[in-house]
Amino acid sequence: MQRIAITGSSGYYGRKLIEHVRRESPATQLLGIDVVRPSEVAPHEFVQADIRSPEARTALTNLRPDTIVHLAFVLNPIRDNRLMSDINIGGTNNVFQAVRELRPQRFLVASSATAYGAWPDNPVPIHEDWRLKPRENFQYAADKTAIELAIKSLAEELTDVAISWTRPVIIGGKGASNYLSRFVLNLPFIVLPDGQDVPLHFVHEDDCVTATWMILEKNARGPFNIGPQDCVPLTRLAALTNRRTAKLPFWMMKLATTIWWGLRLPVFDFPPSRHDFARYPWVVSPARLQNELGFQFRYTSEETLLEMWAEHCRKKRG
Repeated sequence: MQRIAITGSSGYYGRKLIEHVRRESPATQLLGIDVVRPSEVAPHEFVQADIRSPEARTALTNLRPDTIVHLAFVLNPIRDNRLMSDINIGGTNNVFQAVRELRPQRFLVASSATAYGAWPDNPVPIHEDWRLKPRENFQYAADKTAIELAIKSLAEELTDVAISWTRPVIIGGKGASNYLSRFVLNLPFIVLPDGQDVPLHFVHEDDCVTATWMILEKNARGPFNIGPQDCVPLTRLAALTNRRTAKLPFWMMKLATTIWWGLRLPVFDFPPSRHDFARYPWVVSPARLQNELGFQFRYTSEETLLEMWAEHCRKKRG
């Protein structure tokens, strides 16, 4: 790979991927596109542009990359669902059009394990051929499911491009800082919704970008779950982080968060629809990644959680 364009290059996933590419392939030219200027590791060239804009398309056209990686999404919930969807889906459609015009050798999109939805009949673990069923009331997950339907059509249309998409679980590590990490780390006790010991699934930031790089290197196609083989039940999470558990009715959790979110109070910086993903499992199987590409995870879910917890405690002491 000689020229890689990364949208969302200043975000968590983007920064870690740039670091990885610089180590693994120093000769590769990197273009970053983001609304936020890079503050740490920067690409060789950076264009500050909204992913929905003509400027973003122009930047891709000028570079004529052999590889495009699309990571520009709104992850943290905002109160304007229409705007969030316009950025996530509208921005992705803008990149899709650039891919149609430029025909790069490879195109990878970051989807999410949330695209499967959080449902009581989800198997543990979920394989890539399991149906996608969106939780329409949780905007981020619904957007990811819609994008996946579109990217499958694009892959059928552009058979000359190696089109792939990743479905990572909760990405963690020292650099993790989003509403998911805050939900896991900041609460004084761990809530068991309806008394259920729901499993959570974490992938280390380094494993996530290493897997992404391997998918690109091998010109792999289609969806790839990214998550190690173990998961962390809520009671185990509590034990590892020296916290107590409390059983609460699911309706009570949702009601409390509805009030909290509505009053714009701190702690719960997500809408009540997020709780479906705390009540029902969305643990994935990495079978394709391991069996087809030979990928091996360096970190377990527990090790990733413990690294996040240690960094959280360090910052708290500081």
